[in-house]
Order: sequence, then C-alpha cells, then structure tokens
Amino acid sequence: MAATLLQTAGFLLGLLGVGALIAATGMNNWSSQDREGDVVTSVYTYKGLWQTCEMGSSGFTECRPFFTIIGLPGHLTHLLQVPH
Repeated sequence: MAATLLQTAGFLLGLLGVGALIAATGMNNWSSQDREGDVVTSVYTYKGLWQTCEMGSSGFTECRPFFTIIGLPGHLTHLLQVPH
C-alpha cells in the first residue's frame, strides 16, 4: 500500500514537472530588465527562447522573433552549439 502511494505521488510530481517544463519553454520572460529610471526609449525589456520584446512608456509592446540560432544572444548561441 505504501509503495503504491509513493509511486503514484512520484508519477504525479513527474507529470507536474513535465507541464512546468512545457510552460517555461513557451514563456518569454526568461530574462527581464526594468529601465524605469534610465533615460532610454524602452521602459521594460524581456527575452525568451523565441523572441525579445520591449515595452515603451506608452504601453505599446514590440517583439522581434528569433528565426534562427544566429539571431540569439552570444551566451545562448554558445550553449546551443552542437559539438563536432
């Protein structure tokens, strides 16, 4: 009985982890920066795996997608390179 309960709990936690992984992959808020006090055009910037977005002081958001690995920032490009 106890072993079945532990196995069921482990399975449910595993499903929860897979769901969290899928949700985190789709989100764009992997890196964010609030520039409210700085003298720049954008107030808030955030980046994800698929695009980078900037929100201006007017509330308008502009996003630029990454179509290839070449468009990613350097620290991500280095991590995603396939060894020869």
